[in-house]
Amino acid sequence: MKFRSPTDQPLQIGLTSGHTVVITPEGNDVAAMFRREAIARGAVPVGIPGAEETLAALNGTVGAPVADRPQAIQAALQAMLDGGEEGDFTGEGKPNLVKLKGRLGFAVTREEVDAAWAIVSAAGTD
Repeated sequence: MKFRSPTDQPLQIGLTSGHTVVITPEGNDVAAMFRREAIARGAVPVGIPGAEETLAALNGTVGAPVADRPQAIQAALQAMLDGGEEGDFTGEGKPNLVKLKGRLGFAVTREEVDAAWAIVSAAGTD
C-alpha cells in the first residue's frame, strides 16, 4: 500500500524491532509492518478517495493542519506540568514518553518531545 507524508517533509518511522522506513511527500510503498504507525503519525494513504478527510475526522483534527503536531506536544507537556500526576516525569526530570503518548493519543519520538520540552521549559522560566 502506498502512503505519503502529511507535510512537505519526509516522515521517518522506526519500530522497536529496529526496522525503519521513510515516507516521502510524493508517496511510496510502505510494508505492512509500518502501516499502523504510519497512520498514527498522520501518513495519508494514496489512492483511497476521502482518506485524508477521514483520518482528520478520526483524529479530531478536522480543519487543523498536521503541522500543529509540535503545538499539540507542547500543550500536552504544559498540561503535564500543571497537572502534576505521579509518573508524568522520569527521575531525571524528563517527560515520561508513555504518559505523554497516552495524553496525546498518538506516538511521539524522543526527539520531538525533547524539542517541545526545551520550548515549554524555557517558557516556564520567563
